[in-house]
Amino acid sequence: MVIRLILYDKIYNISLERRKKDIFKRYKKYLNELIKGFSQTSIEILKLREIDSRFEILIDGPDELFVKNLLEAEIGRVIKFNEIKKGDILKGTLVNVGRVGFGLFFDCGVIDPPIDVLIPLYKLRTQLADERKVSLKKIINIYDFINHFPICIKIIEFNNEKNNLEGELAENSLSIYKKIIKENIEGLFLCGETKAQLKNALINKGHLQDIISFKSYGFLEHLVFLKKGTNARGIIAEIGNLLEGCKFSVLSPERIRKLRE
Repeated sequence: MVIRLILYDKIYNISLERRKKDIFKRYKKYLNELIKGFSQTSIEILKLREIDSRFEILIDGPDELFVKNLLEAEIGRVIKFNEIKKGDILKGTLVNVGRVGFGLFFDCGVIDPPIDVLIPLYKLRTQLADERKVSLKKIINIYDFINHFPICIKIIEFNNEKNNLEGELAENSLSIYKKIIKENIEGLFLCGETKAQLKNALINKGHLQDIISFKSYGFLEHLVFLKKGTNARGIIAEIGNLLEGCKFSVLSPERIRKLRE
């Protein structure tokens, strides 16, 4: 039996046709690398869905169930609204940052119906501002939140009648900010390009030695932790022109401390 799967990764920054073809090619290579232990099972990319910019794929072969489980574990999949339960931890990426003043919305791949998860302002104040009554705009500026920024979300409210989902930052996302403050290091987030291309840009400009570690949250979303004393904005100034159409965000311990003082 052939298995159909809609993967969690969102595909964007492909306005140019040549780049679109290149991303399709690299994503297929990425999938094949993930399943290289299952040589008799193949993956076909059916289409990039217009509704949510996600790949719909077909898995065919004797190990199709194992491959499906592997892809769900490594990449994730879309999830139907009625599958979600209070307390679930979902991967999410920011959408429409700053459009409203009462919270932040995240695309967690929820379908049937498609719903973004809200982290309300009171939760953001509790978790990110030590319960201080600061504006959403200030929290966005301090944490340099941008569209596609990844956050793991714990579902705290589920309203089936109104089709509403509310959440809070899960501990593994909060731990990022704790690490930055404790170690007094900056983080640099990039969205819109692959990990390999980010590494190539850092190597090209001689900044790979300034990186402590890489963390990929999706095919096009990556966070690097910088060595103490390394300035993230200085690196952006040097590698930005090598990463066409990409957006950057800086996680600064100094800014976060000032918010909490």
